[in-house]
Amino acid sequence: MRSITIIAVLLAANVACAQDAPKQTVFGDLDNMVLSTGSGKIRIMDQAGKIRWSCPAGNAHDCWMLTGGNVLFADGQIKEINPKTNEIVWQYKPKETAGGGAFACQRLDNGLTVVGENSTGRILEVDQDGKIVFQMPVKPFRKGNHNNIRMVRKLKGGNYLVCLSGEHIVREYTPKGKIVFEVKVDNIAFSAVRLDNGNTLVGHIDQLTEFNPRGEEAWKFSNKDIEDVAITWMCGVHVLPNGHIAVGVYRAYENGKGNGLFEITRDKKLVWRYSNPGVDGNMMSIQVLDPDGKPLPGDTLR
Repeated sequence: MRSITIIAVLLAANVACAQDAPKQTVFGDLDNMVLSTGSGKIRIMDQAGKIRWSCPAGNAHDCWMLTGGNVLFADGQIKEINPKTNEIVWQYKPKETAGGGAFACQRLDNGLTVVGENSTGRILEVDQDGKIVFQMPVKPFRKGNHNNIRMVRKLKGGNYLVCLSGEHIVREYTPKGKIVFEVKVDNIAFSAVRLDNGNTLVGHIDQLTEFNPRGEEAWKFSNKDIEDVAITWMCGVHVLPNGHIAVGVYRAYENGKGNGLFEITRDKKLVWRYSNPGVDGNMMSIQVLDPDGKPLPGDTLR
């Protein structure tokens, strides 16, 4: 009878230990911390997938770790928050919000903030006092539509790379509105990055496609390219200084399977993936940081 009791105690202890063991959410070799948006939060996770910081957000599409340590994000409004205090230190609130407000943001070296305003179909630059110092409408635009504009990036030469999501088009505009580059993709044009080689990488749900300056396909990655790894809607992309590509995945899980974030090499090898079904279902923007949670040295391709 005593031996049965001992066995029962040991079994109970093993069950308790199993319940206390941390759930594995990162698979592969993640050496850095990661900033991302997902499921009503902006969050920073460590190399094991543990959330080190988060703050509530709306339908968050874009996020940046700024060099000073604050986090800039777009969730209909544009907000800059101090992660140490959770204080909002700067924000821009669109006057028009039908369709979602503003989904894209980018802090420039001169202190201005680029805003992609979906509800008005405008590209803005806003100063630290909240004053609009530059604005440019883009077309086509449909009032109240949720899919007018996604990511917007001001390029080194001063032009703007714009994702016209519902039209499945990525365009480069001069500040006067002249179109100097355009590609059409086969799904929602969510993200676009101008690479150092002059090509443009576009994230469009089922595929990542790299186009040369003539609009010709130079490279592609399908969400079916990695065997036994479930990938759904690829949205935000971050091209790391080493050439790897990190991706945020919307509607990440189907039937309890899938991955919210992942990183691949240029030869389509998986570096790591983050999977946490039932907790983080709608990931979008991603920025891989250094091991201490700062922007990677030499990181400009966002």
